[in-house]
Amino acid sequence: MYSCIALLIKAKVRKMSLNAVRVLSGLVKFLFKKKRIYWIFVLFISGWSTVSIFILMKNRFETDSTSIGVTTAYSRWTNTFPSIGICLSKNRITDDFTNAVKKRFPGEKPSYTYIRTLYDYLFINPNNLYLKGEYCKNYNSTCGVDILAMRRELFAMVCTEFFEEIYFSEKLLPDCEQIFKFHELEVGYCFLANNLLDYKNINEMPLRYSSLDKYRNLRLILRSGLVYRYDLYINSPEDLPYFNAVSYTITGEPTVHSFNAEEIYNNEDVIYEPVSQRMCKFPSETTTPGMSYSFSICMSNTRSKIEMEICNCTLFSHFDRSSKNYCGVDQIACLDAGSLS
Repeated sequence: MYSCIALLIKAKVRKMSLNAVRVLSGLVKFLFKKKRIYWIFVLFISGWSTVSIFILMKNRFETDSTSIGVTTAYSRWTNTFPSIGICLSKNRITDDFTNAVKKRFPGEKPSYTYIRTLYDYLFINPNNLYLKGEYCKNYNSTCGVDILAMRRELFAMVCTEFFEEIYFSEKLLPDCEQIFKFHELEVGYCFLANNLLDYKNINEMPLRYSSLDKYRNLRLILRSGLVYRYDLYINSPEDLPYFNAVSYTITGEPTVHSFNAEEIYNNEDVIYEPVSQRMCKFPSETTTPGMSYSFSICMSNTRSKIEMEICNCTLFSHFDRSSKNYCGVDQIACLDAGSLS
């Protein structure tokens, strides 16, 4: 009984295959006879393929996809995702930047070397002190412009300007401003997620995962082709991106970063031991107003103090956010010669 059914099915499949071949061969013969229709068909397929490839390449060009995943051996029911920092860094001179320079010199035609020098000055930070000061000799100490005002004009200060999509645990998060908060830090304009700079304690942070969660990853899709690109920082919640921190350049290629998170819990009585004996500080033992203590903030404050002592200026200070001590062109040369990194 079963063999008869099998033979019958095979015969029907063979008959259907022969019919399909006949239909396909008939279509090919028809197209060859009707050459105009044939070429229209070929051009349609070619055009469709070209448009599809163009759309794919355009999407790849305009967005950067970066995924951050964590594993942990800690068995607590709820764990805190690391602090994520996205900081703006030097990319390329765009029409927007060139027009911003020309707007400041109406009736003049600034040279390319001068525009390039201002672009380098725009992205000055402790990790990037490259600047050709000779192109600023005919201008004031800040090369003829208010460079901090240019930053405010050209750099994003809200994440919606360059975030395309955010996924946490494979779920789309509709509002990036609920996750990434803007801050001006030592390394420039940054957007921080899960950082104690924005929350009183880790229990208030938005990115948390359970030990039972299958997915423990954060995926970011960012715009590209702007005057800035992005550097990625992965920190503990009390730390900030700073001049000596490890960073990862976000490129146009999809990238995955994997980390193992370790959480250390101290006995409650440890804080009563003197700092000189335990050789460390708790986040609550801070001397910087409005900020938790961390190694990164300590390093930033130390560098700022040394910059003031050596060159009478600083690129950034947690204590004084005004521009009165910001380094001019000649002072940046002083910092570079000081080799503080």
